[in-house]
Amino acid sequence: MRSNFSLIFSVLFIMNFAFNNFYSQVNYGFKVGVNFDNIGDIKSTGSMRTDIETASIASAHFGVFAQIKIVDLYIRPEIQLSKSKSELISLDQFEINKIEIPILLGYEVFGPISIFAGPIFQNIISIKSDSINFGNYTNNFTIGLQIGSRIDIGKFGIGFRFERGFTDNEIEILENNNVNIEAYSDIRPKLWSLSVTYVLGKKKDLEY
Repeated sequence: MRSNFSLIFSVLFIMNFAFNNFYSQVNYGFKVGVNFDNIGDIKSTGSMRTDIETASIASAHFGVFAQIKIVDLYIRPEIQLSKSKSELISLDQFEINKIEIPILLGYEVFGPISIFAGPIFQNIISIKSDSINFGNYTNNFTIGLQIGSRIDIGKFGIGFRFERGFTDNEIEILENNNVNIEAYSDIRPKLWSLSVTYVLGKKKDLEY
């Protein structure tokens, strides 16, 4: 946990240094989008070795962002509420609700098109299902990586990104409708997302 907070502090320090020592333009606004995540295989640990197939279900995220432009680069911190859903075929669906903070470094390739990558810090708020009972999961706070591309059209932007979790995170699956299952799944994100952003305001170039 200490190393996680050290990494966050280091990223924030770099952002502050960049903003105070270069020509900077700051945009800010909000974003909404859809997620497509899949928890992957359910691995049985009990005497009944039954494969459980899974499928991704579209879910949503929304939040706010700031974008600090430095020449052809930009730093883009975001904070958002995100939900990912998966379907356990023949059992039920379950959803994971998280608070997420991506901190992205982007490069303007040409015109309105840019590419970006950076770490994402996540805190799991809840894991829910109508009929499945869960046990413990390994980590509440996790770190991953996002990479993607975006095109800006006026005040609007359309972004596409892939996310992969780095922190090991397994959850116990205990039973479904009082039927013992005894299984577990790796719930690290393996997620594709599409988002639409809107710029609310812009701070003009300043030199410090």
